[in-house]
Amino acid sequence: MSNWTPEDRGSAPMDAEVVELALLLPRWQAMALESAARKRNMTTGQMLRRLLGEMLTGPQPNNG
Repeated sequence: MSNWTPEDRGSAPMDAEVVELALLLPRWQAMALESAARKRNMTTGQMLRRLLGEMLTGPQPNNG
């Protein structure tokens, strides 16, 4: 895995290296996610990648 950190979010690596993650969700959340993705003509995986990307590259909350 790379040494990329959230502080590098403006220059996220765009290479072929991927990591598979297992995700356990309540059934209602999985169904809602699938429905939201379908409404956007996306797969559930595409939707999750977009959500994670936006969260990691968006403004960071000030916890101080």
